[in-house]
Amino acid sequence: MTSEADRRRALADLAREADRIVHLILHSDLPRVDVEIEIATFRERCLRRYPDGEDLFEMIYASRFERLWEQWSDERPDGDARGKPRG
Repeated sequence: MTSEADRRRALADLAREADRIVHLILHSDLPRVDVEIEIATFRERCLRRYPDGEDLFEMIYASRFERLWEQWSDERPDGDARGKPRG
């Protein structure tokens, strides 16, 4: 059985990973495809821990990441929100 401390630690780890991906979106010049790979890895990690949580992941994390791409696409060096080069 998982202790309350273990559960909190796991949730904190997921929150840190989500924050790391947000940082990649907002402050890196990493191409969208590479960030998408990071998101897919994060999704897999979440679903291993919470197998019934795919809908929740999509509502919370996937929508958040997509919203950030859309809002900050003009600031990114790699192009618009869909990852297409500007120009």
